[in-house]
Amino acid sequence: MTMTPKPPPIPARTQRTASIIILLFAAAFLLFGQNMFQAGSHDSKTAQALQASGMPGIVTDVRAHVGRGSNNNMPRVLRLELTFAGTGGEEHTIETNHFSQSSNVFDISKRGWVDDFPARDEIIGQPVAYLLGESPAVEMTSELPAMATRGWTFPNYLGIALMIMGSGAAIGGTVSLMRAKHQIKLEKH
Repeated sequence: MTMTPKPPPIPARTQRTASIIILLFAAAFLLFGQNMFQAGSHDSKTAQALQASGMPGIVTDVRAHVGRGSNNNMPRVLRLELTFAGTGGEEHTIETNHFSQSSNVFDISKRGWVDDFPARDEIIGQPVAYLLGESPAVEMTSELPAMATRGWTFPNYLGIALMIMGSGAAIGGTVSLMRAKHQIKLEKH
């Protein structure tokens, strides 16, 4: 029976460089995972902020951005552009992608921004909550309770998975870096 020779050990400086690269990937995974987790929670946090400190308004006009649905057959509303009267009577226009599913699918051949669609009359006159400033937001008040209590979505789970992978890579990279530093120190003596 022949034994295969043991491969030579990886040089300490190469191991140190590889460990640093692993730590950089770990940092990227952690940061990307955190961003994905925050993106998954954005709608819920926006709804909670609107419930807590949003100003009331009434929809005066609406346009729908129509595109193809996931089945690529039926046109569907991708987002709404709400024009609404604010607390001081001033008009504001902000887009939202949260609205009643009854206004989501309809038989229309147009794509892009549409001024006339079947659910338009249902939306005009609806109360909204809005915030202006650095990151303006508007949502119909009927949608806020469901948005505020929505559970985790795919980006939340993906973010957690990426952060776990990044943590594992950080631990492995740190252990490898410490070994490489120890080996370099022994080589110098």
